[in-house]
Amino acid sequence: MPSILGDRRRFQLHVIAWGLVGTLLALLAHNAFGVTWSQALAFGVPLGLLAAPLSLSALFLARAMPLTRTAFWQVGVSAVVASVIAASVWASVGRWWWRALSRMGVPGDVASSPSFVSLLLGFGALAYLLSVTVHYALQAMEESAALAHRELQSQIGAREAELRALRAQVDPHFLFNSLNAVSGLIGHDPERAREMVQRLADFLRSSLTLGAVPRITLAQELALVSSYLEIERVRFGDRLRVRIDMEEGIEEVQTPPLLLQPLAENAVRHGIATCLEGGTVEIDVRQRGGLVWLTVTNPRDPDGGRRGTGFGLDIVRRRLSGAFGTQAALAVEPSPASYRVSITWPSGEFGKQGTT
Repeated sequence: MPSILGDRRRFQLHVIAWGLVGTLLALLAHNAFGVTWSQALAFGVPLGLLAAPLSLSALFLARAMPLTRTAFWQVGVSAVVASVIAASVWASVGRWWWRALSRMGVPGDVASSPSFVSLLLGFGALAYLLSVTVHYALQAMEESAALAHRELQSQIGAREAELRALRAQVDPHFLFNSLNAVSGLIGHDPERAREMVQRLADFLRSSLTLGAVPRITLAQELALVSSYLEIERVRFGDRLRVRIDMEEGIEEVQTPPLLLQPLAENAVRHGIATCLEGGTVEIDVRQRGGLVWLTVTNPRDPDGGRRGTGFGLDIVRRRLSGAFGTQAALAVEPSPASYRVSITWPSGEFGKQGTT
C-alpha cells in the first residue's frame, strides 16, 4: 500500500495541501472574474479537494518510474503527458461545477470563456507537476532513510560478529594456559592435576552457557572469575590469594560475559606468577555517578615480570567500546610494586537492559 494511504497523518496533510491549492484557485477566480469571495471559495475549495485523489496518480508515476532506474527524459515526458490528462479532466469538472454554481449568482457564461479554460488547464497542469515533484522528493527521502537503516543494521551486525569473534578468542586463550598448568602438575602432583581438571570442566561448562548470551549480571561475571581463580589456586596454592569486594545493590547490573577473564589471567600470569611469595588479586566493584567502576589489582615483581603482548587488554577495550561506545573506558595504572586496571561502564537503564 502506498505510504500516503497507509499513514493517516500523511494522508491528512495531503488533503489539507490540496485544500490550500483550492483556496489559491479561489483567489485567482476572485481577482480574474470579479466574483464574490463566497462564490470563489465555493468554486475553488471543492475543486481543490477533488484534485487530492486525482493527484494520487502522480504517486504511482513516481513508484513506477523511480529516478534511480529511469532516464530523466522518460520521467519528464511521462509527467507532462500525465499532467495534461489530469488537467483536462480537472478543467472539465471545473467548468461543470462553475455552471452548477450559477444558481448561486455566479455568472455562468464565464465557464465558456477561453481565459477561464486556460486558467483551469494551466493551474491544474502546474499543480499536478508540483505534486509529481513532491512525490519524487518524498520517495528520495524514504529511500535515503531506508539506506541509512540498512547501513545501521549492517554496522550492528558487524559489531555483533566482532563481539562473537572476541568472545571466541577468550576461551581458547584461557584454555591454552589452563592445560599448560595441568600438564605441569601431572608429573609431580597428579591429585592436584585431577582437581584442576574437574574445576576446569565446571568452569568451561558455565562459561560456554553464559558466554552464549550478550549480557550477564555482575554477580554471574564475578562468580565466573572466582571459579577461574580457584582453578589457578590449585596450581599456585597459598601463593595466590583472592579478595573480591562488590558494593551491594549492583549485582544485577549487566556486563558482557567473560569481560573480566583476560584481566584475571593477566593478574595471575604477569603478577602472581612473577612474585616469589605470590600475593593477592584484588577485585573491587563500586558504583559512582551512574557508572560501574571495577578495578583489578595485582602485585608484580618489576625485575622478574614477563612482558605481555597487550592482547588481553585489547580484547577488553574493544568489547567495552563495542557494547557501550564512548560511555565505557579502560585505564591502566602500573607502579613498581603493583599493576591496576580500571574499567567503567554505565550502571543505569542502558546497562541493565543491555544492547549489542
